[in-house]
Amino acid sequence: MIFGTAGIPLSCPERDSREGIAFVRKLGLDAFEFEFVHSARMSQEKAEACGNAAKENKVTLSAHAPYYINLCSVEPETVAASKVRILDTLQIMQNAGGGRVVVHTGYYGKLDKKIAYEMAKENYLDVLDSMKKEGMKNAVLAPETTGRPSAFGNLEELYTLSSEIGFEQFKPTIDFAHLHARANGAMNAKKDFDTVFETIMGLVGKPGLQQLHCHFAGIQYSIKGEVRHLTIDAKSPDFSLLAQSLVDNKCSGTIISESPNIKTDALAMKKEYEKILR
Repeated sequence: MIFGTAGIPLSCPERDSREGIAFVRKLGLDAFEFEFVHSARMSQEKAEACGNAAKENKVTLSAHAPYYINLCSVEPETVAASKVRILDTLQIMQNAGGGRVVVHTGYYGKLDKKIAYEMAKENYLDVLDSMKKEGMKNAVLAPETTGRPSAFGNLEELYTLSSEIGFEQFKPTIDFAHLHARANGAMNAKKDFDTVFETIMGLVGKPGLQQLHCHFAGIQYSIKGEVRHLTIDAKSPDFSLLAQSLVDNKCSGTIISESPNIKTDALAMKKEYEKILR
């Protein structure tokens, strides 16, 4: 597994993505995720420069699409705008040389979950069709497990979609804090993490375990799911349990720190994981 940060660490001397990419390498980390919270805006020139910085520093890139996305909306305008935001982010990643684009699918609302599933599938297939038309061969859709029961995107939904659409085109992002919060603190033992990987193996096979893209942080939750991210010393959930499960299940891929202290916790996770490997 390799480790990185969600955005530019606060201790980076310059608030610039290119500098952030070089900075994570100086820290001894191997991955960097762009955070497009409100809108996905980056010129082709800047994206290419970031891609070059990533190659020079041997850093793996990914991006988080804006949060204002709902592919399960009954409003056509909302769905159309959501697709634009996703495609804008995918284009940036394509310009940067490729990588995963993390997406929050949307909310069930008043829809039956089966109907929401079919709606999400149809809209993701439309996005994939647009990607093909635009020649986006290196950017990859990576919808994320969500932290509230009201939001589309539990583990089974996303990996069933992946099995139907094709894993090479649709590679889910596993946010372990979200899984923990979504089920009101369910990730309490190593077997709970093992079950996640068993589910993935059953739906998409070994490639799913060998090409993981994950988010991790501590999390505060309520009956309605996630409330806010915490540092990993909160042990909610406990990273050491995940690390042992990753090793035992022979997993590989990337883990992005979304902690309030992204740098310190990314380094702590790397240290813990490497200790178990030894």
